[in-house]
Formats: sequence, structure tokens, C-alpha cells
Amino acid sequence: MSIFSFLYVVLHYFTLCKLGDEMKKDRRAVYTEMVIREAFLQLVKSKPIQKITVSDICALAEISRPTFYLHYEDIYALVDEIGENMLASAKLKDITEVSMDNPDELHQVTLHLIHVIEKNLQIYKICVLERGIATQLPKKITEELNGTLIKKWAESEKVDTTLDKSYIVEFIQAGFNSILSCWISKNPEKRETDEQLAYIIENLLLKGLMGFALQKETAK
Repeated sequence: MSIFSFLYVVLHYFTLCKLGDEMKKDRRAVYTEMVIREAFLQLVKSKPIQKITVSDICALAEISRPTFYLHYEDIYALVDEIGENMLASAKLKDITEVSMDNPDELHQVTLHLIHVIEKNLQIYKICVLERGIATQLPKKITEELNGTLIKKWAESEKVDTTLDKSYIVEFIQAGFNSILSCWISKNPEKRETDEQLAYIIENLLLKGLMGFALQKETAK
């Protein structure tokens, strides 16, 4: 074996070792962040978010404070990441592929959003409904709506282009959140099903009270 071949083999070996170490670190980082998130979400079920401390999270996650700060600047950064993950799972960009004239497609999108919120109910309540902690989530939801749903409606000439889009965004967000808040506050046994809730949201946001008035007249 020539000296060049030998050096190539040695270099290749150390490169693989380095990649292996980095993969191990990545797996450890993913696991650590997962237990931090799970500990926080567990704590938020039993105490107000304002009273949760980094020490509380570390004790439940069985990690040290330096380990927590290695991954997150503070609890707000942690909440923002959880909120961003929730927003990503909502896949709002997919709404731009939905036909606003197709009730079935629109219903599936609404139903999907309800399911995402149900899976992240504590964070949604704290960050969006109650605004119990300063996070970027409400602002990012607004930005996503502007870049997806509102943009889609504007391009399909569903919205008057002379109207300030911020009114539409505020109306959609406030209406959606108010309906969700009312639904969440109900006794779980008396809540409408996800399907029924999606129908209510679609009719009130797209047709207003007339959506139900027309249905009643049609039923007659």
C-alpha cells in the first residue's frame, strides 16, 4: 500500500468517527429536548405557566440546569419552539391548494386544524386564547394566515382587494379562537364532535349567521 493510500484510509476512518460522534450528539440533543418539552407540558397541566421554573422542568426531566440552558435561552424560548412545532404541523401552506368552492376540501382543512389544536391544547390555550405568556405564536399565526389563506382568497378574487387585509385576518382569528374557547369551556361530555365543530366554524366564518338561517329555511 502506498503512503497516499494509507493516508487516505486513515483520513477516511477519522472522518467516519467524527460523523458518528456528531450523530450521537444529535440523537442526545433530540432526546434531551424531547424530555424537556414533555416535562414542561406535564407541569403546565397542574400549575400556572407563570409559576413554572426552570428548576421544576429540570427536576421532572431529570437533567441539570446547565443542560436546559444549553438547549433553550429560557422558558419563553421553549414555549416558542413548541408553538412553532404546532404551527408547522397545522400545514397552513397546504390551504393554498384548497378550492374555496369545494366544501369537502374546506371541511377537511378545518377538521385538521381542530385535531392539531386538540393535540396541543395546553399550549394553544396559554399562548393564543389566554395570552398567559409572552410568545411569538399569535404573531406567527397572523403571518401564516396572511401568506396562505388570505393570499389564496385575494388571488381567487374572493376578497375585495381594496379592503385592508388586517381586518379579515383579525376577524378569522378572533372568530376561530372564540368558537374554540367556547367549545373548550364546555363539559367534555356535552361538547360537539370534531365534525360538528368544524361545520360550525365553517358556516359562521364563511357565511355568518345566514349560514345557519339558510339551513333552517332549507330544512323547512
